[in-house]
Amino acid sequence: MILNGYIQGDKNGGPTELAKILYKSLLASNGFKKRDLVNRYYQWWKTDAFDTGPTFAKVFQKMSGGITIEEASKNIDKQLNGATAGCGPAHRIAPIAAYKKIPTERLISIAREEAAITHYHPDAGHCSAIMALLCRYLINDKTWKESKVIVSQNEDLIPTWNKIKNANLNNGGYVLDVMHSAIYFLDRENSLENSLSFAGSANYCPVIVGIIQSIIKNS
Repeated sequence: MILNGYIQGDKNGGPTELAKILYKSLLASNGFKKRDLVNRYYQWWKTDAFDTGPTFAKVFQKMSGGITIEEASKNIDKQLNGATAGCGPAHRIAPIAAYKKIPTERLISIAREEAAITHYHPDAGHCSAIMALLCRYLINDKTWKESKVIVSQNEDLIPTWNKIKNANLNNGGYVLDVMHSAIYFLDRENSLENSLSFAGSANYCPVIVGIIQSIIKNS
């Protein structure tokens, strides 16, 4: 169901490959194990990686110089003057929502930890957590409207939800704008088709739209 959403919304391929890597790590580790996932991301980056986004690439380039992933992520955030609030983590996080061995109450902390592997800015982690929870509630047979209400009332996420509401409708990759734009289209008819026409070649918000629309249609 989620893979079908990636296929429909991800026209460049990178988010789909990263989500597959995350899913394989969840299966191999019987849950979220950061070290295993980092190693898998790193091996992919060294071999077949494409469409990773600039922040992911910079972090693993830095890690290849012999420092830890934690140091690399912080270093790149500093190098970019805090401009690491991209949508990459929100794009790749959906598999944890489908992995039912992870309790719903742990999704926020895991999504934040996973996001910080590459994107140190907290907005990246907060939005990834929102994406994970929206997907989990939909998988658990909540409606789209119900899922939004539940997430919007989560005390840990209220500030970020409000930031998303006040963000901009555009086709850029800043995660608050990406989430705002994706929700805008998901609240309307012909969500995926219209988001794809809107997004341009970078194709940021349709990845989110494709995943969530697929869950809505198939749950």
